[in-house]
Amino acid sequence: MQLETVAIRAAADRLAERLTAHRRAIHRRPELGYQEHATAAYVESMLDDLAVAHRRVIGTGVVALLPGAGSRSVGVRADMDALPVPEAPGRDGYRSEFEGLSHACGHDGHVAVLLGLAELLASVDDLPLTVALYFQPAEEGPGGGQPMVAAGVLDDPRPEAVLALHVASAHPSGTVAIRTGPSSGSNDTIAITVHGVGGHAAHPDTALDPVPIAAQIVTGVQQLVTREIDPVQPVVVTFGSIHGGHRDNVIASSVTLTGTIRAVHQHNRELLNRRVPELAHGIAAAHRATVTVDLECGYPVGVNDPELTQVVAAAAAAVLGDERVMRVPEPSLGSEDFYAFGETGLPVSMFQLGVADPARGITAPHHSPDFNLDEAALPAGVAVFAETIRRLEQAG
Repeated sequence: MQLETVAIRAAADRLAERLTAHRRAIHRRPELGYQEHATAAYVESMLDDLAVAHRRVIGTGVVALLPGAGSRSVGVRADMDALPVPEAPGRDGYRSEFEGLSHACGHDGHVAVLLGLAELLASVDDLPLTVALYFQPAEEGPGGGQPMVAAGVLDDPRPEAVLALHVASAHPSGTVAIRTGPSSGSNDTIAITVHGVGGHAAHPDTALDPVPIAAQIVTGVQQLVTREIDPVQPVVVTFGSIHGGHRDNVIASSVTLTGTIRAVHQHNRELLNRRVPELAHGIAAAHRATVTVDLECGYPVGVNDPELTQVVAAAAAAVLGDERVMRVPEPSLGSEDFYAFGETGLPVSMFQLGVADPARGITAPHHSPDFNLDEAALPAGVAVFAETIRRLEQAG
């Protein structure tokens, strides 16, 4: 096979049944981060059938290599892990075999697409450049992108760009949605413990109540967000849990807030990570209390390289048609550890592959027990990747 646009789409379409089979095999056996043993073994078995060389990294990660002519190379990444989300009834013949676990974010589809890409590229006569495939564990947590980078997967070969996709239940099946520039939010976690003095609820003057102090911190942070951040640049600080005390008539000695800080611009991320702890200390000090703050930086701001993303958009239009390609107008504050590959300085780009089919009831949001995907969309993902690789080689 020659790596040409018409041939690419036809070859991807011929893989439809194989892609569905891959997706369903993986869907039956969902595994959490760094527990993807059966998934990694399945990937390796399929790569062996294609005579594609591969190696293990960071326990359950797999790197496959399809050698090409010359010294240039491109990387493509797919995440493999599932979620601790029970699966809703349905999916007869391929529903999750593990109670309480499911592929509620579509990573089974991601792996299927990457295996399909491996099969398509393995059939190409004289592949024009080397393609590295990164089957990554633990995107849902605790994170596998940065550990794969630290393990040296980008060192040999050194790709000139890294691509990825994410299935999207918000878009019609077989469409592609693309955004240039800031695309997804950073994801940092914060725990703030307010230390007071416990006592009797009837005599607050003899205690130092941390509850109203914690409440002021929560509202103060929201004021910080609206007063110190450019209002057209999305950020969010959400406190998802508040824990303190155990009885109605006892003043607690401490209260702990835990939350997430997210931004789609690095300068806002840095500002919030500095100002939220400052504000917490300041409010506590004003009431003669103290706080301890534990801030853990997580996934990075996700930025799609403009030039690379334009190549992806043109490739999608070529194999799917202009009418099947849409632009995403705003970034999401959801986070994605794929962008750890971009923190190395490499151009990266992730596109969304629509998988919704309202006629069949496939519309549920990600991380829902009802989440599902239209498998007919999977060949489009393979075709967009292959056409992008072809165009990157031609761009020289």
